[in-house]
This record gives sequence, structure tokens and C-alpha cells, in this order.
Amino acid sequence: MPVHNFQYQLKERVCADALLQALCGLVVFGFAALAQGQDCLFVLSRLDGSVVAQRLTGEVVGSVALENCPQPQCQPTALALDRTRQRAYVTRLDADAVAVLDLAAGASITSIAVGDGPSAAALSPDGSRLYVANLSSDNVSVIDTSSLSVVDTITVGGGPRGVAILPDASRAFVANSDDDTLSVIRLADGEVIDTIAVGDSPAGVAASPDGSRLYVSNQRGASVSVVDLGATPAVRTIPVGNGPRAIAFTPNGGEALVTNTLAGSVTPIDVGAETAGSAIPVGASLGSGPVAVVVAADGLTAYVANLSENSISTIDIASGATTTGGAPGAPFDLALGACLDAAPTPTATATATATPVVSPDCIGDCGGDGTVTVSDMIQGVNIALGNAPLSTCSAFDADGDGAVGVNELIAAVNAVLNGCPS
Repeated sequence: MPVHNFQYQLKERVCADALLQALCGLVVFGFAALAQGQDCLFVLSRLDGSVVAQRLTGEVVGSVALENCPQPQCQPTALALDRTRQRAYVTRLDADAVAVLDLAAGASITSIAVGDGPSAAALSPDGSRLYVANLSSDNVSVIDTSSLSVVDTITVGGGPRGVAILPDASRAFVANSDDDTLSVIRLADGEVIDTIAVGDSPAGVAASPDGSRLYVSNQRGASVSVVDLGATPAVRTIPVGNGPRAIAFTPNGGEALVTNTLAGSVTPIDVGAETAGSAIPVGASLGSGPVAVVVAADGLTAYVANLSENSISTIDIASGATTTGGAPGAPFDLALGACLDAAPTPTATATATATPVVSPDCIGDCGGDGTVTVSDMIQGVNIALGNAPLSTCSAFDADGDGAVGVNELIAAVNAVLNGCPS
């Protein structure tokens, strides 16, 4: 069943019950993230020289180390996730290279030499090209992700520090921190077709989901430049906190979040009104150093990497409420993707005892007492999201396929509301 149908059924048939509203939030929005392949947060650890995968609950499920990354010389600066190939691309400022990691195998594939001081990278929408901004050589290296080789080098402005690609893959935009400009690259032929003046020391750049505008963080200007991408680009300015760096839009494009690295906060911006809301403190102090932010596919939650505190803050976007937990050393960048730790399917043997198929009459009856409780349902959701093994409540596996699916959760919710059929 498509996830949007699942969400509709839950809202219509279940969520009106006040006792189960919190549970509905878990099921509906948890599955939205799962369906988008976003059940893990990938953290680029600068101190450890690795990419660490952890569930959204904080449980670490794996890591891949960068090769030849001695401390303190090693300086990984950006992480780009290739979900199709199950790869991570990491720019190495110290090595003038991009490290390519195989996330499924947990191993390094290769290292690709690029320009001087690579500081940021963006993957094309189809995953065929990686665009790397080289801070010290004032150019962009273009990597073919099939051959893992540089196929073009494009000269841009001074001190390129950020790069973003439009959703239609027509243009890339490079933030030039020394020139206070954006270079506009036509991707069809790699030509720089325009230069746009923005604020003081631009660092981060993000394209809205509909490709109609760009947000650019101006580190020394404590502002965000809004660039409308019409026939003649128009630029406006929104004040934010000190040292703005990373930017992330919600999937519907209605809101943007900006990390204020020198203020220990995140500023939410209403994109339609172009107004900044009250800054949201993250971490334990003004010195937490938030440097990266990503937004979940459901648009409800954001994750922020706090470099100076070795922590990750989770923001409820609607309320602005935050929680903060530990993170790999010096988290410098974040990406959301699918966890790659699924257990292999057991192989049957002649002496194996077949797993009984649960009766569909009382799916989710973990206690075997003929009832399904809210606690049972929460356990079922955790199993479906991969946060608990099936063995903790095999009563959810009605079809005996070794997993908990959408239909089984719906049946269990009905059992909570209406009781198990007699």
C-alpha cells in the first residue's frame, strides 16, 4: 500500500481517537521518513575521520573510516550521499581530494584528486555528476560518478565555499566568499553564464524545492540573501544570527532553517513572507557551533550538527522544541538516508522449526492475552522502523514474511480500537 494511502487511512480511521493521537504521529510520520529511505542520519566526523550512520533514535549502526586521515591534520569538510549507489563522497581540504566510500561494504573505494582546498560538494539530481567547490583554486571540479574521474574544471569567483544545484539540473550556483558573489553555471556545457552579487562572505547556498529561488548565508553579514531566479534575478536580504552557515528547506518549500554558528542557534524563515522567526537555541551554550542542518522528508523534524559540543540537536519544526544528544567527534556535516544494516534472511534447514504464522484475528497481541494495547502498538512501530527485532513481538508478523508492514500495523490499530475478533 502506498504510504500516502496508509497515512490517509490512519487519519480517517484512527487519529480521531484522542488516546491514540500520539501513536498516530509515530506511525504516520515514522513511515513517511522510512518510505523516503531516511531512517538513518549520516554524520561526517571531523575528529574521527569517518562517516557514522546512526538511527534517528541515536543508535549507531555503522561507520566507514577515511583512509590516510591522521589527526589533527585531516580536515574532511563536506558529505554528499549517493543513495542509489550506496556511496558517500567526502571532500578533504587537507588532501585536495574527494574520498569515495562504499557504505554497504563499510570500506573506502578510492580517492579522487580535485582542486586546491575542496570545501563543498553537491550531487546532480540523477547522481551522475558531483560538483566540488575548491576554496583555494577558485574553481569547481566536475566528477563523473561512473568512472570516478574528473571530467571538467570550471573557473568561478574567489574563494568558492558552497555549491547547490537546481532540482531540474539546469544550473549550479557557487557561493564565492572572497568576491561576495554567486557564479551561475549552465550544466549542459559547464559555462559560467552569470555572476550575482550577494551579501558579505557567502558560505552556504540552497535551492528551494521548486527551483524558484536560492537562499545564501552571508557569514560576516549575519544575513541571508534571497535570490529570485526570474529572467532578471532579484536579491533581497533577511537578517539572521551571527555567523550563518548551513541552510535547509522543508520539503514543501514553506520554511527554511539557517544555522548561526557563532550564536549557537538556528533561525527559521517563513519563505512566503520572507521573515525570520525567533532564533532556536541548539546545544548547551552559545558556543555549541551549529554547522550543518538537514530536514526529514516529512518536514516535521530537523537535525543540527553542533561542531564545538560534539552533539546533534533535534528540532521539532512546528514548535521549535529541541533535544540534544551525543554525536561522533566534531560533527561537521549531515545527510539523511537509508540504514544499510538489514539482517540477512535466514536460510531454512531440515531441522529448523517453522515460524508459525500469526492469526490475522489479533495481530499485535504481544502478550498473548487476546488484546492489543498501546504499548504493543509502539513496539510494532519500533519493529517496523528497524529499532527493535521482530523477536520482541512476532505477533505483528501476520503473513510470516519476517517483517512488519503497513497493513499489519493498520490491523493492529483496529484491534486496539475495536478489540480482537472473537
